[in-house]
Order: sequence, then structure tokens, then C-alpha cells
Amino acid sequence: MTAQRSATRSSWELVPLGLFLLDCFVACVVLKGEPRLDETVFFPAALAFAKAGVWPGAELLRHYDAPQTPLALYLAGRVLALVPSLRLLRVLDAALMAFGAWRLLRFARERCEPRAWLLLVLVGVNPYFHLAATHFYTDAAYFALVAVLVTRERERASTLNLAALPLVRQFGVIFPIGRALSGFRRRRWQVVLSAVLALVPTLLLFAFWGGLAPESPRAEIAKSVHRVYGPIFPYVATYHVAALGFYLAPALVWTPRSRWFWGGAFAAAVAYALAPAHPNFSALLAGAGITTLGLVQRIACCLGGRGGHALLCLFAACGGALIGEALRWRSELGIFVALFVLGSTFNFQAWDKYLLDVIPIVFLAIFAARTEVATRRA
Repeated sequence: MTAQRSATRSSWELVPLGLFLLDCFVACVVLKGEPRLDETVFFPAALAFAKAGVWPGAELLRHYDAPQTPLALYLAGRVLALVPSLRLLRVLDAALMAFGAWRLLRFARERCEPRAWLLLVLVGVNPYFHLAATHFYTDAAYFALVAVLVTRERERASTLNLAALPLVRQFGVIFPIGRALSGFRRRRWQVVLSAVLALVPTLLLFAFWGGLAPESPRAEIAKSVHRVYGPIFPYVATYHVAALGFYLAPALVWTPRSRWFWGGAFAAAVAYALAPAHPNFSALLAGAGITTLGLVQRIACCLGGRGGHALLCLFAACGGALIGEALRWRSELGIFVALFVLGSTFNFQAWDKYLLDVIPIVFLAIFAARTEVATRRA
């Protein structure tokens, strides 16, 4: 029986390897060697770090032309200093995405059986998973770090992981904040202290910048949007909840129908009705010519104005139901989900790709965290 289980586990773990090989083929053979899409932003920034050497100067750190925090770009620059190849960076991103998927699958097989296969499907068929795995973006490093964080057994051992996340992408501050809140709720002061310490490098970087991004034309786009439209964008949060409902819809079949489920569905539907999805005005201001917020809105637009909003409102109810159930057990994963939704209201840009790491967190909060909490209570 043990040998049979081991063989089954090995066969499951071949799936992330297959995803890696598929994405490598696309990245190296199907795509051309020139930067495309957002690579036209990230690749020149990585080249700038490659030319700057191991210790980039203050001028580069203050003015590199990318809106994200610099850790992933700096590390990519170190790779480019050795092998100046965009295809190599794409292969490394494919490896990071596959590693994250493998890590999540292994954890789900231990905590979410017999639903582990569903997590693999939800991650593996997501088109944005493969977009991030076949292009040089910062998403792959972020996804791998999140996968390690949410599957790590020892909380105190993840301080470096928590510190790295917001240095790859500013929005990663939700994870040390979430860890601190979780530790505070459980009166685990060492956990709170380590989470607060993990925020220090990012806070120092923000102080050095005098803001949340470097002084560059790309970062000015966000600043101009906030100047014109204000600091809060509720429709970004409601759209992200609707997109979560779309991508996690198969999980609804096995999700318990508690009062948290129905309360979350009702609250999300009302919130979407009050703050429906808008055209992608931030991309229009940037001259990108993209009018939709992502794949889900693009699909909804096929039904026209009213029909599209009705469909997105339905997806928002589905997403709210899943988020409600994720919050039911008051786990750390549920706190991460709540902070993601809250933080989205301060983000000027909505996009389905930003949900790559949240999708498995919601899934694990429903099917793994509740089992762990119920066992602890028993």
C-alpha cells in the first residue's frame, strides 16, 4: 500500500514537470528572442542592473524605469551579467512557476485530499500562469515565494521569505502584515516581531524613494492616475473578487454552504452593484490601448453592457461566497485573502494576473486551513 501511494504521488508530481517543459517550449521556440508585452519594461530594467554591477548605485535604485520594487530585477541582472539571454530569464521564470505549482500540489496532497487534484487544475489551466511562465516578468519570483510561504511549516523560519515578497512587488506587504495580525490574534509575540522586522527593508526603501516607487516615467503613470482619480478604487476590488469567482468556480461544488458562504456572496454582489467594473482607464492614460481589465471582463463584454455587468455581478457573488468561507476559520490564509481584497481598493490597476497567488490561497483556506483549525479545536 505504501509503495502504491508513493507511485501515485510521483505520478502527480510529474504534472508540474510537464507544465515546465510545455512553458519552456513556448518560451524558447514559439516566442521570438526579442522582448514582447511587458518584457519591454522589465528586460531593459534588468539590463540596467546587470551593467551596474553587484552593488548598484543610489542613482539607479532611485531612477530605474520600472514600477516594481527591485529585488527580482536585480537578481535577473546578475543572471544577465553572466549569460545575456532573454530566453534564459524566461526559462528561469518557467522553472519558478513550476516549482510553485509543485510546492502547492505537495502541500495540498497532504492537507486537502481528495481535492488536491482540483488545485492543480485551477493553477495549471489558468492562462495567466502560462503568461508569467513564458515571459520575463516579476510574477514568477513572487508566485514561488508565496507558494513557499503558505506551505511552510515553521513560521519563524520564513522571515526572509516575508522580507523578500514586498521587495519583489510592493503589494507583497500584505503577507508580513497578515503574519503580524495572525500572530497578534494568537498572542504569539515572536511571530509578530519577526513579521514586523520583515517589513523594515521595504520601509527603508520607501523612505529612500520618498514614496512607493522609484522616480521614473513608469512610476509616474500610477502617480498621475491617483492625482486624477483619487487614492481609492473600489471597482478594482470588486472586479478582483468577480475574477476570483470565475477562476475558482469549480471549487464551489465542494465548498460548504455556511452562513459565511451566503453572507460573503450577498456582500460581494451588493459591492459590485455599487462599484461595477470600469474601462481600463489607467492603461488608456499610459497609451497602452487596453480597454478591459482582464480575461474575465473581456468574456463578460461579449454579452453587452447590462449583460456583462450582470454576469460579473454573478461571478462576484461566487467569489464573495468563496472568500466568506475562506474567512470562516479565521486562519492566517484567510487574513491574507482579506488583506488582498482590502489592498486592491488602493491599487489603480485591476488585472486577472494579480490573482495567480491568491487563487491557491483561497483554495487552501477553504480545504486545508479549516481541517487544521478543526483538528486543533478537537
